[in-house]
Amino acid sequence: MEKKVLIELFIDDEDHDNALDIISFVSSPAIESDFMRFNEAKDSFEFKATDEEKRIVTGAAMMPDKEIIRMDAEGNPYFVYFTKDTIEKCQEMFAKFGKTKSTNFEHSTGMRDVTVVESWIVTDSKNDKSNALGFKDIPEGTWMVSYKVDNDVLWEKVKSGEVKGFSIEGVFSKNIVQMAKDGSDNIDNKLDNVLGKIYDLLD
Repeated sequence: MEKKVLIELFIDDEDHDNALDIISFVSSPAIESDFMRFNEAKDSFEFKATDEEKRIVTGAAMMPDKEIIRMDAEGNPYFVYFTKDTIEKCQEMFAKFGKTKSTNFEHSTGMRDVTVVESWIVTDSKNDKSNALGFKDIPEGTWMVSYKVDNDVLWEKVKSGEVKGFSIEGVFSKNIVQMAKDGSDNIDNKLDNVLGKIYDLLD
């Protein structure tokens, strides 16, 4: 059986380009290439309005060890994932560098009057606040966020169901965990080839 290409994405403290820049409100698939932007339907996480009167929506921004399929420049699939430690660092940096008012729609249109009012890491799946809000089976290590949506246009998209979830965008370092078996004896060349494709997509 052929092995899939599996890559861990992480924040490298020595690489000053590494950062989680934006949590985007998304609704439909799109192809991105400059940054790692998880906004395809299967790569984003649905949220829900947890307080319609106050215009608050809550959902998962990142889930640990969730394998997310991506495509390289030649259309070959590979999978990426984040660990609990990386997600915790993303949450910390997001707050530390004042990104709580930094959001957009579909990774392109900047949005004003949208603010993170709550952010937490799930440490106990059974007793986490996410259960009380109606979310089920949220794994430990998940980063949950609540946004206050004072933007009338965006709030209408949330209410209508046009906007369905959160999606992150940022620049991350890569660690290849597993390579595909293709019958080639030259594994080093294959590894360099895949790395080159991924760098083109992310940097």
